[in-house]
Amino acid sequence: MSKVLRFVLFSLSIIAFLRAKSIDSLNIPITFEGNRYVLSSDLEHLVGAKRPSTLATIWKEDTALINSILISKLDETFKLFYRNEGFYEAKISHILDKQGVHFFIKENSPIMIKEILVSSDFDIEDTITLKENSRFRAKDFKRMKRDIKKSLLSKGYCSPMLDTKAYLDLEEYSAIININLQKNSLCHFGDITIETPSPTMSNDIILSRLLFKKGDLFNIDVIKESYESLYALEAFDQLHMDYSLNLYNNKPVKISFKEVEKHRYSRIGIGYDTDLKFQLKYHWDYKNFLGNGRKLILDAVLSRKQKKIENSFFYPYFISILDYHLDLENAIGYSEEKALHKFDEKVFYNKLYLSHKNSRLYSSIGLGIENRDISNDQTFFLVYPFMKVVYDMRNSKLNPTEGIYFSHEMEYGLDYSLDSTSYIKYLEELRAIYTLYNTTLSAVGRIGSIQVLNSNSMPESKKFFAGGAFSNRAYGYDKIGITASATEDLEGAGFTLANLSLEANFPIYKDFRGAIFSDNTMISENQGIWEFSNRVISSMGIGFRYLTPIGPFKIDMGMNIKDSSQSAVHFQVGQSF
Repeated sequence: MSKVLRFVLFSLSIIAFLRAKSIDSLNIPITFEGNRYVLSSDLEHLVGAKRPSTLATIWKEDTALINSILISKLDETFKLFYRNEGFYEAKISHILDKQGVHFFIKENSPIMIKEILVSSDFDIEDTITLKENSRFRAKDFKRMKRDIKKSLLSKGYCSPMLDTKAYLDLEEYSAIININLQKNSLCHFGDITIETPSPTMSNDIILSRLLFKKGDLFNIDVIKESYESLYALEAFDQLHMDYSLNLYNNKPVKISFKEVEKHRYSRIGIGYDTDLKFQLKYHWDYKNFLGNGRKLILDAVLSRKQKKIENSFFYPYFISILDYHLDLENAIGYSEEKALHKFDEKVFYNKLYLSHKNSRLYSSIGLGIENRDISNDQTFFLVYPFMKVVYDMRNSKLNPTEGIYFSHEMEYGLDYSLDSTSYIKYLEELRAIYTLYNTTLSAVGRIGSIQVLNSNSMPESKKFFAGGAFSNRAYGYDKIGITASATEDLEGAGFTLANLSLEANFPIYKDFRGAIFSDNTMISENQGIWEFSNRVISSMGIGFRYLTPIGPFKIDMGMNIKDSSQSAVHFQVGQSF
């Protein structure tokens, strides 16, 4: 390296070091004194003050730092903030010394809501969150006005006369809220126009995903659900519905979109499951395959106990009958399981079905074909029509806090030859979720029944097992067979299943939550519709949750209430209620 180049590199490093020191010297400590109602952390967040990370506090002082360039404007910033918080007479001052900048705050008396006057021909009681004798805050007043409009839109009123005013008396530190509302006439959806021309996305596909049509009562919630339905196709990078026009209480909707530019996605990762242990996973999909929202998907899982590969194809709007659209789905795959039950198994399967989904209801009907090769030299070739119906009234699919969920599944094994197994199998599930004082109470009940209709045997893997993160959490996945007593179960699977799980989920700190739960399981050898026994295995336990954008990360620890030596720990991402 030449001397000139060395000199240049040395000079640049010196400049970078001095610049970094200069930038660092601009950040000085900031403190607050005198604030009683407003937290210092809220004031720090307002002006972008930074604190070291939890790890960095080991060697750094836990002090909030602010850019000194901003100091001259902060008095006015804090004063405006306090006005929005209801403190119209707050006094703000500061001093600057070697230790940093110190703000002295005299909040004085806040504006209190003296009276709320309402004149309305529409029930808005639930949207009036302001309370008499509470502090008046501008953001709460704006939020209330927004919630009233949203409530009206959800009921079809898109042209109300709404007048909200807040009269402030700065001498008496009081406020009077006046709300006048006239809902006027109901509104309906008008013409639906798709404005983006596309050679690969037909208008029928888009219209089939909308949960409204021309002439329906306008509902802002249906607009939101239609967005979700369209984005579920994974065929759009951008999507916009313009419903701002109001033509004599008819709201036309204009739809524009941008199709996905990147069609192929793949990912590979390592996962861990309480029962299957470490797993290698691969996923590949082709979005908008051959246009019109079709999807081609490949999934593979490899672990010591399980191998699985599945290819699936999704064809939206495959057929339409009297404006009722049906999607076509097909899944073909192969799986192996070892050391999960008393038998090992290899399964080749293909499922072809038609499905329909709207905002709350999902239904499907199809035909399944399975070849099950079991380690005890038994091979079963099953052909069965099946159906599934799901009614979902939960307020969220990722982390619900209110609502109910019901599903019904049924299979009917065809008696196509002398060696075939003919059977009918049901599985019903009901979930109920309710939140009280930030504690979410959940209940999940499952009942299942199988009846073999001819004299041939049925594969054990098609019968009922229990245990695991979605069942009885004192046991591993499918580790409960026929229940013999409150502490014992047999290795064999049963023909009748009943499982009830109860859980209370409560806050601990920020996004961390705790849980206590009880799981109760019965599996019977009796055949027929709901032929139950009284042999129930019950467990209880505690859990911890951390809320993430893709659902809660969960750790559950359960044990049998009659035998504490029987216990298990489960890790899970996603909600089971």
